[in-house]
Amino acid sequence: MPSTQIHYDPSTPEFQNELWNVYRTMRDEYPVYHDPGSGFYALTRFADVWAAAADHDTFSSRVAEANDLLPQLIYMDPPRQTALRKLVSRVFTARRVAGMEDDIRNYIRSLIDTIAANGTCEFQHDYAAVIPSVVVGGMIGLDEQHIGPVRAWTEAFIDTTDTNKALEAAVGIYTTFAELLDERRHRPRDDMMTDLINAEIDGQRLSDEELLGFCLLLVLGGNDTTASLIGSGTVLLLRHPEQRDLLLNDESHWPTAVEEMLRFESPTQTLPRTATRDVELHGVHIPADSRVMLVWGAANRDEREFSEPDRFDVTRRAQRHAAFGHGIHFCMGSGLARMEARLALTEWFARFPECELAGDPERITSSWARAYDSVPLRLGGC
Repeated sequence: MPSTQIHYDPSTPEFQNELWNVYRTMRDEYPVYHDPGSGFYALTRFADVWAAAADHDTFSSRVAEANDLLPQLIYMDPPRQTALRKLVSRVFTARRVAGMEDDIRNYIRSLIDTIAANGTCEFQHDYAAVIPSVVVGGMIGLDEQHIGPVRAWTEAFIDTTDTNKALEAAVGIYTTFAELLDERRHRPRDDMMTDLINAEIDGQRLSDEELLGFCLLLVLGGNDTTASLIGSGTVLLLRHPEQRDLLLNDESHWPTAVEEMLRFESPTQTLPRTATRDVELHGVHIPADSRVMLVWGAANRDEREFSEPDRFDVTRRAQRHAAFGHGIHFCMGSGLARMEARLALTEWFARFPECELAGDPERITSSWARAYDSVPLRLGGC
């Protein structure tokens, strides 16, 4: 029998400070956690999360959240998910992403120039959140006047203290993209919106609902998680100056540093699945139709998979981690996110190697995300 009582509730502000201890207890004593109130189950060990993510026949992505939003890939199963994913995956090819590097670097440098001229910085909103919104907005086809409002709306999906705010944000995004998609039908451009309008599956165009669902997912996945990665990665380096100095002295470690940031502070901490059949795991019976949470953040700190998992080490060469998911829902934009984070961090610390925290960063309360709402910085030498 478990020796420690535990209550897993990531929707509370307190959880953001105690999650690593909660996760450790869950992995050790409640590897299949059953919430007594809501009735959901949660998997926290790396091997269990990894296996469940790859078994879409048993752990379906059709979950309750899908009832409040228009159709989107993360809440679909094959064969429709496979066909729709194929349409978007061609946009995120390694060759195309690599071809964007110089433009992204040039934009980042101009943004840094602006911040340097101002002399102060609230890093999360002035820098970390701006870069992915501009990059993904450009790919989708958003003009400059739309990028700021869409970025603000997507941030509402992280903070889960007000579900009405998230639904209002979804309406704002849907309304904006409905107008833009209608405009593209009359005046096509070389952008993703035009490509999606013209795309066909078995001779059929995507429905209006599918188009809007795609657009919402692209801005959510492209904005929030990458912004969280850049913000969390920066705070980690400032709180571990020996790791920052190692990177400043040897830039070859930046790619592994980004992977370690993803593992250590996974931007997406958990996502839901629905059990399609009865499952027995670690002596616990999970009935069919149960809600099952795959807790990526806990899996990425599992000592059964990682040596000294609570040690932040930018030279770590882990064979795998679960920060981008696994299986058919593995993040299509992972290559772009990695590149954006690497460029954002290398350019920032090249310009401001002596920057430091000007106060305690403030975290967002979220049931699924690990993100900062505010990261005040002193720039140091420019």
